Amino acid sequence: MNLNKLTVLLTISLFNVNASALESDFDQPIHVSSIKQHASLKTNTVVFTDEVLLTQGSIKITADKLTVIRGTKPNHEMMIAEGNVATFHQIQDDGKPLDAEAKHISYEVAKGKITLSKSAQVKQLDSQVNGGEIVYFLKSQELNVTTDQSKKERVQTVFLPAQFEKEKSTDSTKSSTPKTTGEQ
Repeated sequence: MNLNKLTVLLTISLFNVNASALESDFDQPIHVSSIKQHASLKTNTVVFTDEVLLTQGSIKITADKLTVIRGTKPNHEMMIAEGNVATFHQIQDDGKPLDAEAKHISYEVAKGKITLSKSAQVKQLDSQVNGGEIVYFLKSQELNVTTDQSKKERVQTVFLPAQFEKEKSTDSTKSSTPKTTGEQ
């Protein structure tokens, strides 16, 4: 079997995974496209470069470079997206979009865990979170935000009423939604 066929088979096997985030997303295969690809059969890695797009259901990751490291067990791949700005997008079960960006995004498929670092930011409607590192758990839809204590950064929350006004149906009271930022 020639090297091109081996590369295609390795790539297909790397992305034939199921994870445990939003059920509708994790039942879908992972697809990656890019302008260039390099596979190392010896190290079980595939590196995609130039205009990289990863999709899995409603999940969409874009980057300048995506390194996929095959795990020792099925569905234990580590995907590392890097770039001037790498992005993550997902439509959640309630229909709300979640958008994130950072210079470094790692996706641990088996854990359903996205870690954003280096200029990390997550937005959902009118809410925004900035921090040194943001960890997003896909299944529980929870965020953990940390800041760099040595730089005396803090997380700040600002409540914006606009998001709930858009969702208000018959309730005449106004609600607020947090906007969280980390000073950098």
